[in-house]
Amino acid sequence: MREVYIEFTRPKKTFKPLSWAIRAIEGTEYSHVRLRFTKKSGINMVYEASGVDVNFRGPLALEEKPTEVVHSYKLDITPEQFSKMVDLCVYHAAVNYGYIQLVGILLVRVLGLVKNPLSQGRKSQVCSEVVGRFLQEILNIGHDLNLDTAGPREIQRVIEDHLQSN
Repeated sequence: MREVYIEFTRPKKTFKPLSWAIRAIEGTEYSHVRLRFTKKSGINMVYEASGVDVNFRGPLALEEKPTEVVHSYKLDITPEQFSKMVDLCVYHAAVNYGYIQLVGILLVRVLGLVKNPLSQGRKSQVCSEVVGRFLQEILNIGHDLNLDTAGPREIQRVIEDHLQSN
């Protein structure tokens, strides 16, 4: 078995308006969700949608931009699932960050819309979409999530439901 962590984070000691807005809208202490895993070589990696794109962050980048982990969930996956996860991550690496999609998620929350009018599909990604894809395609859970409108809070709900049922 291989360990993968789903981490819910917020910036450390710095006021970031986007993080503050996401926490306010979601009603959570965190504004971001990401995957963390360790390669066989022992290198700790994070995979996330952050900044300008979907990316991998290694130990040096993680030290340079520290974050506060609010919640962390350890999931054990098979070597086959791990390999599929890495393939999924590589497939989406460097896709643009979905800033426009975030505005659409805000519209969904405020106006009660069912569909995100500003979704760009897989052409851009936000953090909850990246982790939601992992849940759906690798763990085969969370199929009720609409990845165009889901926020970190919905991702946490799916993980907690999964962990309680196992």
